[in-house]
Amino acid sequence: MATSFSPTRQDVERYRSLRAVNMALNQRIVRTIPPQAFDDIGEALGILHDGFLVFDSEDMTSVMMDCCLYDWFENGKNLIQRYAETHAAKVGTDERYLLQASLQAKYRILLVQSTVPGAGLYCQDVLNGGELFLMDLAFSQSFPGGNAALATRTIPLGEYSMTGGAALPINAKTKIFDHLRRIEGAHYSWLEGPGRTALSIVRACLAAGAADYIVYDNSAVRSKKSRREPRWIPKRRRRR
Repeated sequence: MATSFSPTRQDVERYRSLRAVNMALNQRIVRTIPPQAFDDIGEALGILHDGFLVFDSEDMTSVMMDCCLYDWFENGKNLIQRYAETHAAKVGTDERYLLQASLQAKYRILLVQSTVPGAGLYCQDVLNGGELFLMDLAFSQSFPGGNAALATRTIPLGEYSMTGGAALPINAKTKIFDHLRRIEGAHYSWLEGPGRTALSIVRACLAAGAADYIVYDNSAVRSKKSRREPRWIPKRRRRR
């Protein structure tokens, strides 16, 4: 289904406000991530080695946190669902609106069709089907000519969507598809869970080197430059 949405200045300002609230909300939810989730998601993404989480850059932590919140399930529920159940926000507030929207989040592979400078991107979702407008000020400058692809989680906000975490540009399609085929042919336990689709895509993107070009979904414009930093190891996570 095509989108006829045309963003106005009021839409952009509303997005800025919601983005700020969502960032604060995510910071609180992140504090509920249990150690087991770090282990399980780290293993699923292929970045857990001998009990250590190994990142190619610090920017990868935002990708992992996003997966921990949405793709780690315990007793059939992820951390977003659990937080929404135990931290009921006041009716009519932006926090409640965002929590409810986050429950409808989807992981997508988006083909950028065109951009609206200072607002966002018109995209085609090749994973789930359909089209959407992705509101993001930085993205509107990162992909000025369109003809780009990225993997990201999106949160629906009425006539447009915003991203839930750092996006992974798909700039090595052949490598990514090769890694996806290898993942599908393996026998990983996490492939049986509800978060398997997103985890498979993220793992394949990281294995193909997408972490060097992480694109931020922030209202503040950041450069989309290659990030080739030394590996670093945060806190040791013990296997269970």
